[in-house]
Amino acid sequence: MENQRNLPTEIISDILSRVTVKSLCRFRCVSKPWLSLITHPDFVKLHYNRAFEKEDILHQRRRVLIDVPGSNSLFSFGIDEFLKRNDHGGDAEVEESDIDCVYCHEELDSGVMLVVPCNGLLFFTVSNLDLYLLNPATRESKKLPGPEGFGMDGCSYHLFGFGFDHSADDYKVVYGRCFDDGVDFGVYMLKTGSWRVIEERYPYKRAVTDDSKGILVNGGFHWLSRKVGDQSMMIMAFLLAEEEVREIEAPPDFTESDLIYFSLGAFRECLCVSQWILQDAGNHEFWVMKDYGVSESWTKIKLSIVMLDSGNILPAPYRTKSHDLLFAKWISDFYLYNFDDHTFRTVSITLFQEFRDAEAYLESLVPLN
Repeated sequence: MENQRNLPTEIISDILSRVTVKSLCRFRCVSKPWLSLITHPDFVKLHYNRAFEKEDILHQRRRVLIDVPGSNSLFSFGIDEFLKRNDHGGDAEVEESDIDCVYCHEELDSGVMLVVPCNGLLFFTVSNLDLYLLNPATRESKKLPGPEGFGMDGCSYHLFGFGFDHSADDYKVVYGRCFDDGVDFGVYMLKTGSWRVIEERYPYKRAVTDDSKGILVNGGFHWLSRKVGDQSMMIMAFLLAEEEVREIEAPPDFTESDLIYFSLGAFRECLCVSQWILQDAGNHEFWVMKDYGVSESWTKIKLSIVMLDSGNILPAPYRTKSHDLLFAKWISDFYLYNFDDHTFRTVSITLFQEFRDAEAYLESLVPLN
């Protein structure tokens, strides 16, 4: 025991960096030196990065978050551990015992509306547009102040984004207001706990009514949008570091119809636009922008999934060596899809009738301040 006490700090730090967040939260009570070590920013970063160095640690910490419409709670499950137990290769069902409730809002009638993960933190809103940050592993949560002088009069829709700006070494929340003549933005910096309202209105409108969440790719948040003038479809990008807006062309054969449902997402860190034709349940396809900002790099991919009751199918930010995770919006199925031979297996969560969104995140010690 004496030898363990005299271990160099570097060795203790290396050992603890491989331990789960849940255990480390308990270990903070061991001693003041351990508390100081575990909460130090350098150790928090080391612990987070360890998951990218060791596959077994990645599988231990990686989880899928489930956003259930109308619920005041957020749920998650350890997908790698689940797949390890269900490695027969066929369809599988997630049991209630596999699901963890990582957050429950105190007001039962205030449903969680939107969730954006970054470095183990989650940003979300509730139905009354209160803004929150949450670390689902440590269970720490924080209500953010609203932007002063950023009233809602005349505002028809909202846009949100949450990410880490490496140039400022800070987390930022982006809040957009959509009006008939355009959209404007406010930016919240976590370090200072303050908002900056950008004094410019950009001539774009949100194109898909239920897609408020900005898709973070290449240092910017993205939304399917329309130009205010000719109503043409495009992708609006808000650059996180520059805090400026740029325009990206939609796929070249992008067609619109009341029978076609679109969503914006990310596929292997590339922008993608999914398409679901309501009258053809088997017609699921999406475009991927393989070279960011280059219109000629849009590539169409057709999926072989055929299910009469499937919703719009989107990629989730999770991959195994052979499969990508897709989820069917508005029902309760995931698909592990092999893009080499276009085979797939279904992972069902019958505990919920449907879910609105799915995100993958890594458990971390990142604090809320």
